[in-house]
Amino acid sequence: MENVTHDINENIDMEHVADSTMDDILPGKIVQGEIVTVDGDYAYVNVGAKTDGRIPIHEFDEKPVIGDVVPVMLQNKRMMDGMFQFSMKSASLEMRWKKFMEEHDGGSSTITGKIKNAIDKGKLVDCGGIPAFLPFSLTADLKNKNGSDEDYVFKIKSIDRKKKSIVLSRKDYLDEEIEARWEKFTAAYKTGDIVKGEGVKYVEFGIFVRVEGLDALLHRNDMSWKKVFKQRKILKLGKEQEFVILGINRAERKISLGLKQLAPDPWLTITDKYHEGDRVQGRVVTLTSHGAFVEIDDGVEGFVGNAELSWNKTGVNVKDILAKGEQYDFQVLGINQEDRKLSLGYRQLQPNPWDTIHEQFKVGSVHRRKIKKIVKFGMFVDLADGIDGLVHISDISWDENLKGVPGSYKAGDEVEVKILDINRNEMKISCGIKQLTRSPWESIREKFPPRTRVEGVVSGITQFGLFVKLGDEVEGLVHISEVSRRRVENLEDHYKVGDQVGAVVLDVDVDKKRLSLSIKSYDAATEKEELDRIMKGTRPSTATLGDFININLENK
Repeated sequence: MENVTHDINENIDMEHVADSTMDDILPGKIVQGEIVTVDGDYAYVNVGAKTDGRIPIHEFDEKPVIGDVVPVMLQNKRMMDGMFQFSMKSASLEMRWKKFMEEHDGGSSTITGKIKNAIDKGKLVDCGGIPAFLPFSLTADLKNKNGSDEDYVFKIKSIDRKKKSIVLSRKDYLDEEIEARWEKFTAAYKTGDIVKGEGVKYVEFGIFVRVEGLDALLHRNDMSWKKVFKQRKILKLGKEQEFVILGINRAERKISLGLKQLAPDPWLTITDKYHEGDRVQGRVVTLTSHGAFVEIDDGVEGFVGNAELSWNKTGVNVKDILAKGEQYDFQVLGINQEDRKLSLGYRQLQPNPWDTIHEQFKVGSVHRRKIKKIVKFGMFVDLADGIDGLVHISDISWDENLKGVPGSYKAGDEVEVKILDINRNEMKISCGIKQLTRSPWESIREKFPPRTRVEGVVSGITQFGLFVKLGDEVEGLVHISEVSRRRVENLEDHYKVGDQVGAVVLDVDVDKKRLSLSIKSYDAATEKEELDRIMKGTRPSTATLGDFININLENK
């Protein structure tokens, strides 16, 4: 037991001796250590003490060499495995931190670093071996940057000397930079000055141009005197060229640039050069669903609408008439110098087929043509080059219940049509298909001539009369004045739907598709026949004509 106690005391004494040699080397202090030996886990260093220290081998980027002298820092006074623990990385970090603080205390407010990775609420930035924190709210243009080897400049937001932590701001740095650039720009330039810049970004409404480190806007309306459809054809990104400054808004930090203003405005002399009715040559630059834009001069474009492309006003496709990039002759239809609009016509220089329309087609003539287009209200047929005829729904079939073009008709099908009307002024031709067959009302008129007695069923009752169905063929109207010789106030008091009635045909109007009937005429006729039968009877009768009429009126 005494031996055990002796050994413990001996170890304590040895540690005390070792500690006494390290009095000048405190934790956190940087000293120079010479590498004396190396094994698989540690490099051992002599720092001038009786006991060597050790450094974890993983702190070295390359295998350490015996004899090398490296800065190290004591981690703590407690020995492990009889050795003091040193760190080369801690020493390196401490030296960088001291250097950074010297620079900061000397007035430096910025620092350069690399974005390493995203962490909680921000990004980790490596500032030459010193870790710093960049909050998400201050990332500015580096929002999507991670793991970049590119160096960026940051504004030092705050420093905690004890915790050795730094908070950075990219936003504050950029704001200061932009402010400095604005001061320089506004001191050097004014509205109307010529400035050099290069395009950096296309947007829907124009191009952003980098001028003296600031972003300025070249609006698409200020790119060219002609209509701009593609910014890329006006200005290529990265190419430096001159612009004129149109406006400087210091408060909103906006700069407006112009490109077209460097050249004379061709619209100032447009009315001197062109007049209505002139024949001009132009190059088709853009095709749209409504027509085509045509360049007739440098910076001067006119528009030819679909209605002015062809004498045919239906189914006009600009691509079938004009080709992009090709030259054509046009007629000037109108010039609006104030609105910078030039109206052109193409059909006006082509033969007008309507000049000879009456030579080609006659009202009443029948033609077999292809269906060109089907629309809600009917269909167009291709009568001749540049001339279409319209078959309205009402002229397709005698069926009054037809609500649209029957599915049996398809574009491209050939149909026979009859010319119903030609309106040259409005360039319209009305055609019909049903007119090629006999109207069913003509057959009705033949079957039911005036004064014909018929029997039918009441199918409807209105304030003005009764509708009477005659079999399955036709429905006629008995006007209230033709119901009875007596005044009738309310027809529903005397009739109901489904009643059998007799009537006399008054008229059949084929054009209006109307059959007029009379019940009172029917009653009068049957009464007369009954009277004639009685008067011609073999048995004598004491009844008078007045008695017979009164009896029939009472039965009504």
